[in-house]
Amino acid sequence: MKKTILALTMLLSAGACIMAQHQEINRNNEVQYHFFTNNIPSEWNYPLIGFVNNVNGNHESIQIGIVNNTTGNFGGVQSGFINSVGGRVTGLQSGFINAVNADFAGIQYGFINSTAADFKGIQSGFINSNGNKNIGVQGGFINSTGSMTGLQYGFINSASTLNGLQLGFINSVDNIENGLPIGFLSFVKHGGFKAIEVSYNEINPFNIAFKTGIREFYTYPVLAYDWRKTDDRFSFGYGIGSNFDISSLFFINPEIEGMHQVSLDFNHYSTLRCNVGFNLGNHMEILAGPSLVWNFKINAADFHQDYTEWDPSIIAVNKVTAGFNLAARYKF
Repeated sequence: MKKTILALTMLLSAGACIMAQHQEINRNNEVQYHFFTNNIPSEWNYPLIGFVNNVNGNHESIQIGIVNNTTGNFGGVQSGFINSVGGRVTGLQSGFINAVNADFAGIQYGFINSTAADFKGIQSGFINSNGNKNIGVQGGFINSTGSMTGLQYGFINSASTLNGLQLGFINSVDNIENGLPIGFLSFVKHGGFKAIEVSYNEINPFNIAFKTGIREFYTYPVLAYDWRKTDDRFSFGYGIGSNFDISSLFFINPEIEGMHQVSLDFNHYSTLRCNVGFNLGNHMEILAGPSLVWNFKINAADFHQDYTEWDPSIIAVNKVTAGFNLAARYKF
């Protein structure tokens, strides 16, 4: 995932750099300030405002235009549709496409943001890519970086090493040094937790769940089937859990799970479990323990089409009961 995201963003960023660098830089190091197209040499640190701004070298000031391109280092504010810097950046870069070929310190804000080396600060956009270390905040729909220290949040997050917090729908991490991925599904390549679990409980006699994340915190979707019923046999749900090792053989496994029955009725189960687990080896675990189940149900025939205020009389079931859970888990 990380390689695909990096390839996409680097391709788009390379295109942005080519478009910017196609604007001819004045090779005689003379200042050409025409407002429409501005070409300046290195260290000419005055503001650039125009449709196309080109700097042949370093620049520390303000660049505002449709296309802004600096071949060397940049410090200040660069704002436009396409922003490209061949060296390092210190300051603010804001645009539709932002591309930096070296280190970045500051804020990078746009639709597509790409930094080839280290990043320190805030990177915010639809697609964010960082080739090396990222210290700070990276937030967007798709985020990809090398080493992440801080907060990474979005729909899809990818990092080679995580030190901090990762929040998203899908999280992918190669290594976790001192961090926590939280999402619908989190995949950790080295030292992560992945398991298929089959269980029996007081709600459904057959449950199968895919559990993934880290051993200290994992999430899981679950499907269930109850052959004892004549209808409404299937249920689906989602849960979170943790494993606390007592010894090399035993561990405590608390979980919180929500299950919803596939039915015309609204029939929901919220379960708190506290299992005791026994390690059978590198791949197998067995678990058992008590649970508390809150069942909340509204029959389909009792739904009112025209009520505007909550009517408690439509509640068919609202109770808490005790139960028991028994499970076998295969780790891979």
